[in-house]
Amino acid sequence: MSKSLLLAVLLLLGSVCAHAVDAPAPVTEALQKVLPNTKIDSVAPSSMPGFYVAIVAGHVLHVSADGKYLIEGLILDVPNRADIKDADLAVMRKEALAKIPKERLLVFAPPHPKHKVVVFTDVDCPYCRQFHKQIADYNRLGIEVDYVLFPLNIHPGADKKAEAVWCASDRNSAYTSAMNGQTVPQKTCDNPIKELVSGALAMGLSGTPAILTEDGSQVGGYVAPADLAQRLDGANKAPN
Repeated sequence: MSKSLLLAVLLLLGSVCAHAVDAPAPVTEALQKVLPNTKIDSVAPSSMPGFYVAIVAGHVLHVSADGKYLIEGLILDVPNRADIKDADLAVMRKEALAKIPKERLLVFAPPHPKHKVVVFTDVDCPYCRQFHKQIADYNRLGIEVDYVLFPLNIHPGADKKAEAVWCASDRNSAYTSAMNGQTVPQKTCDNPIKELVSGALAMGLSGTPAILTEDGSQVGGYVAPADLAQRLDGANKAPN
């Protein structure tokens, strides 16, 4: 993506003042110089020596510690044949997932889970609805599903629907009703929806469903039950 196109995309996503992040001054200064007045969601050390990984308005960028270089796109770790971006995001997401309180999740779990995934979900997302219609199959295969409400801006009113689910006396039942196309009675209460959305964006997530494993890796968007179980079984057998 060219610098001008990247700028255009970020500005369309919404320009707001950058907030303080835990990173060397040259890194934040470089980001603010190239992308003025655009929100810096998070910054952390990269697995690539001498670089930091930054999430800026939901986009992943790498910046050198001295602020001289900014990279957007594929960075290949040649010996491991892996994208540095994926490894860096997994580390950041693992830490971020660990900070989400259990009480902010909608948990659908079998009695003795073999695997656990965290799924960022939007009530108005068709593939999220397809995923949840098969929740019994995921559970039957030993997969615990912890949902994080992540209403997207592209779905007007999705935030209000997420709030209605959150404020219901039985959130899991309300979520299931919503995913089946039923109207959940609108209620308001103190809720973490905005914080959950900000957290998802700071992880570089922009779509739903987003399926993350406990180590922060993204398994995909929608993945059918048997395929997801196979991937999770394979990940557990992979050598460290």
